Amino acid sequence: MSNDIKVLLLPFPDFDTLDLFAPIEVLGKGAAIGGLNITFDIATVSQPTLSLEKLPVVPTLTISEALQCLEKYEIVIQPGAGVEAIEKYLERPEELGLDRNVVSQHLELLLKFSQLTTASERGCHRVLMTICTGALIAGLAGALSHSTVTTHYEGLDNLKRYCEMGGQGTKVIPDIGDGGWKGFKDAQKQMWRWATTIRPGYGVKIISSGGISCGLDASLYLVSELEVWKDGKLEKVGIEKAHMCARIMEYAWRWA
Repeated sequence: MSNDIKVLLLPFPDFDTLDLFAPIEVLGKGAAIGGLNITFDIATVSQPTLSLEKLPVVPTLTISEALQCLEKYEIVIQPGAGVEAIEKYLERPEELGLDRNVVSQHLELLLKFSQLTTASERGCHRVLMTICTGALIAGLAGALSHSTVTTHYEGLDNLKRYCEMGGQGTKVIPDIGDGGWKGFKDAQKQMWRWATTIRPGYGVKIISSGGISCGLDASLYLVSELEVWKDGKLEKVGIEKAHMCARIMEYAWRWA
């Protein structure tokens, strides 16, 4: 069986640079350590797509093209951005010079991937991972239904609202109560590095990270959970090799 993994990333205008590149860095190194061959595709709604820090990213395919070949991806990653940038992208895309239908395609892609019930091409669980406020996009798409999820503490209120609009049965952690200052202050203290869910009836595992740097931690967890074919059977890459990846990066992995 194959040890080739295909990953799709979905940046959008004003995305956070680390949200996109932290998973690429970690998965690239972790896959190599674990004996996997990983390739990345980037699909966007505009070409090139600029990050908040004005870094241009040129996609390898369009959102529309990615929709036609979703089943070839084992992992889909949704990076985030500042909360205001997320709101503009989802609610007022015309201010970014975007057609609302293109944004709808982005949401459709996330929902369709989350609903795949077949294993990946190499017989493994598929994974949808959101980084930081990328969870807000996936939440509005309905891709986080029946899941326990988290995000940057400043986006928790919006995440709850978007999940209620897009799906059902989503638990947002930590709970910020009525969204007042005390709720946000408590959320900072209870910060989750990431949350995971395998939903009944679905073959897709949901991983959602907290804010920005949490994407490194969640990606290292994902490395530990990746499966590799060895001697005719699947085994996980494991925590030890994920820690090896962190050591190579000289990064202090913060567990949830």
